[in-house]
Amino acid sequence: MRALLHVLPWVRPWWRHGVLALVGTLTSVVVNLAIPLQTARVIDDGIAVGDTQLVTRVVMTMVVLILVGMVASGFAAAMAVRMAFNTITDLRRDLYGHTQDFSFANLDGMSSGEILARLTSDMGKVLMVLTMGTSLIAQLPIMFVGALAAIVSIDASLTIIVALMIPVIGVLVWYVLGRSGQLYDAVQTRLDRLNTVLQENIRGVEVVKAFVRQDHQRARFDVVADDLAHQATVVNQLVASLLPTLILVSSLGIAGVLWLGGGNVIAGTLSEGDLVAFISYMAMIAMPMIMFAFIQPLLSSAAASMARIDEVLAVEPAITGPTDGVDLAATAEPGAIEFEDVSFRYSGAAGDEAPEMALCNVTLQIRPGTTVAILGATGSGKSTLVHLIPRYYDATSGTVRVGGVDVRQLSRHSLRRNVAVALQTPLLFSGTIADNLRYGRPEATDAELRAAARTAQAHDFIMAMPDGYESHVEQGGVNLSGGQRQRLGIARTLVIEPAVLVLDDSTSAVDLETEAKIQDALQAAIAANRGRTVILVAQRISTALGADEILVLDEGRVAGHGTHEQLLADNEVYRDIYASQLGVPA
Repeated sequence: MRALLHVLPWVRPWWRHGVLALVGTLTSVVVNLAIPLQTARVIDDGIAVGDTQLVTRVVMTMVVLILVGMVASGFAAAMAVRMAFNTITDLRRDLYGHTQDFSFANLDGMSSGEILARLTSDMGKVLMVLTMGTSLIAQLPIMFVGALAAIVSIDASLTIIVALMIPVIGVLVWYVLGRSGQLYDAVQTRLDRLNTVLQENIRGVEVVKAFVRQDHQRARFDVVADDLAHQATVVNQLVASLLPTLILVSSLGIAGVLWLGGGNVIAGTLSEGDLVAFISYMAMIAMPMIMFAFIQPLLSSAAASMARIDEVLAVEPAITGPTDGVDLAATAEPGAIEFEDVSFRYSGAAGDEAPEMALCNVTLQIRPGTTVAILGATGSGKSTLVHLIPRYYDATSGTVRVGGVDVRQLSRHSLRRNVAVALQTPLLFSGTIADNLRYGRPEATDAELRAAARTAQAHDFIMAMPDGYESHVEQGGVNLSGGQRQRLGIARTLVIEPAVLVLDDSTSAVDLETEAKIQDALQAAIAANRGRTVILVAQRISTALGADEILVLDEGRVAGHGTHEQLLADNEVYRDIYASQLGVPA
């Protein structure tokens, strides 16, 4: 339950709404506590002596009190809602902003389903408690204390029943509260798994259908859904058992009051009206406890959700930039790249053995204005190598320099603004083609968009669409082919006009003829901008033949570096790739 207190920093800016809600709640409770006293007065001073005028006056007073209580309660609820929604909006904004600072290494250890659950369902549970917190929940202890004080003032001898009842209820609530908190946390963990399976199935629907694995996916979903249902059933059965138990204890308490209090009435030490008021206050003491049986599951669930939100907020971004980082654009040669004895290992899951090195002792220099192709088998470390340049990951050891400066000393904004990566599977956002092309540089002109699209061989198919550059792109670019998405991804990268352009196997879905046209257009663009460095990560050797230099990687190590002619003459790994792909002897 302490985890719920962690939301207080986001509540503080809206404390005025909370105070107003508490004022309304206090007013409502005071009014409710006054009504049993009026009831006692009607019975003892009105009905018992036949004073109808007093009965009328007191009943009218009670009606006014009830109306005042209703208005105060409604006002408290309105203020509580405003405070709660503003608080959750700020918390959600901060959590989302925090995840935006996560590096690839952070995201490797956290699924998108987990983050999504924390931003949606977990936030919703905390919101529910905040909404009730300053209205419904706050009035429970006030009502309990006020009713207890009223009981003592009416007949202290009957408080023995309350003294026996409260500890029993307290033990029951304490046990259920502690046990259900653990169980709700387990429920949320299983909900994360369910979200992950759903997201994977939706994103991979083409693969699922292509391999006719619908039955497998259904079975996989059934496993996680059944596990969630079982865990949810256990916790809800526990919580559901609390309410009838509390009602039983409360009913026994009221029966005891009637027995002892009835004797006091007969003995003349207690009036009939006071006995009715006493029973009403007993109900007010029991009511908060019974209501707590309803609220407790929400509290436990919200506490577990806030703890999960805290887990994400507590994650430190694996990559941070200096506050006064060097501007890459201001360096003499922003396109110069150097790897000095660089090794890299991906972080494993907690408890797992450390994975093998993805890169080992890589030393490499790339001159500005050159085109370098990186070749190697799958898993040789090609993508890993280029991801170290814009600092998507930090090297495990060694130093990566861009523009002659250690990337850890560069401003992250200037580094990634000047080192642009076109990925093999580019993500397109819902919106127009123009919106997607301007994603990295919103101020780009229409002429610059068209120039980049022509270089990427995307202009023709864009103009063939109904609205040209204003044509709509569905989420993820599902209304475009793989080759079209890749060409738009390249064009989007070119619009940035970076000093270093990295094409990470970004033409794998493009036919050879179109790829050749893209390469020719890139060479022409490079000739016009002599300072731009281009790095081509390729599976096909045809992509690399036009490069100034070729880097060959083998199991994370540099197996060769030079021109096509030099490698063909001296490098066995390169000769094998050349012979296997082009079908000619080296």
